[in-house]
Amino acid sequence: MSSLISRRAEASTSAARGYVPIGDYAAIGDGRTVALVARDGSIDWLCLPDLDSPSVFAAVLDAERGGSFALGPESPAQVRRRYLPDTNVLETTFTTGEGVVRVTDAMALPSSDLGPTRELIRRVDCLAGRVTMRWRITPTFGYGAQRPRLERRGRIPVAVAGADALAVCCWAAGEAHLDEEAIFGRFEARASSSALIALSAAHQEPLVFPSRAHVEARLEATTAYWRRWAAQRTYDGPWRDAVIRSALALKLLFHAPSGAIAAAATTSLPEQIGGERNWDYRFCWVRDSAFTLDALLQLGCPSEAEAFFWWLLHASQLSHPRLQVLYRLDGGEHAPERALELDGYRGSRPVRVGNDAAGQTQLDIYGDLLQAALVYAKAGGRLDRETGRRLAAIADLVCRSWRQPDSGIWEVRSRPAHFTHSKMMCWVALDRALRL
Repeated sequence: MSSLISRRAEASTSAARGYVPIGDYAAIGDGRTVALVARDGSIDWLCLPDLDSPSVFAAVLDAERGGSFALGPESPAQVRRRYLPDTNVLETTFTTGEGVVRVTDAMALPSSDLGPTRELIRRVDCLAGRVTMRWRITPTFGYGAQRPRLERRGRIPVAVAGADALAVCCWAAGEAHLDEEAIFGRFEARASSSALIALSAAHQEPLVFPSRAHVEARLEATTAYWRRWAAQRTYDGPWRDAVIRSALALKLLFHAPSGAIAAAATTSLPEQIGGERNWDYRFCWVRDSAFTLDALLQLGCPSEAEAFFWWLLHASQLSHPRLQVLYRLDGGEHAPERALELDGYRGSRPVRVGNDAAGQTQLDIYGDLLQAALVYAKAGGRLDRETGRRLAAIADLVCRSWRQPDSGIWEVRSRPAHFTHSKMMCWVALDRALRL
């Protein structure tokens, strides 16, 4: 009890060190990774090149050492935010005593042009008056463990750490300066002016320095893509705007190269401030599959549903008929868990990457998978003979193992026990197998 009180006291103290409420973050992404943007304009979470890669910005987990991309007015401002309608492009409006500026944030979607592996775009438009803006980029690769080498290639500031590199390309955003820790600048936004800052990232490949015209074009194309995608959703029930917004949020968790869907874009955000239940959720859980598949089909996302279902069957092929509790986004099974040397959100330690639940026995997941197969089949999906044999073998495994103790839906880390939910989901597995 005393240690818990001590941890909560530390968490209370750390609240004054620059953390913002988790609910104040908005997410932007490109189908491969996700960035979290605070209301004050600071990007405090971004993993590169993928959602489950090590972070380059992790201030949400360590305000002092995690790294961030701060952008905002020098003077106090009122803040209004919204997503551009039917998009995952974020718009933040700062109103100061001197003027009004609008910051548009997006992760650019891939295009046919020669572009960066990943590209974060921030455009600043002055709507009225004059507003002095500051920006500061403090990248720390490898979850804060690697301070990059900051240098210039020509006039372009670059951060380099091993196989990773990040270029800061800016136009009308003031001169970019470097010190030992950061790349930073300052400029005055004037009415009708527009400034642009693009982070161009590379991993084990050449770093691309884009032109302003190409960055602007990708921002417009990204906005247009999201609007087309939202318009193609066939849902026409109540609260359509809210439903489409939820669908756009779900779409950010899709791993476009594989079809997998992550449970979350982050790791180690605490269940309780100062507590220890801080887990890495950047994996695909079998347990989520039936609910996710059903939601996708009802939203009118048949291609995403198809890709996800067959990804799940493919990922589980190596361990067939046994299922893993979770899989990496590339379909891998191993997710060794370790603690990082980060402070944690408001002092909530440990900060973990990986998830040892991958090695647990959780019998309920067999019911989830077979329910997903039934949902897919009822929606018109075709299950061939070989898939039928695989699903039947999973049902046979359930017949042999349903009496065993397991770790249950809550993934308890004590000794396996008998959970009512697990037994009931084994019944679901057999019932759905019979229906199929």
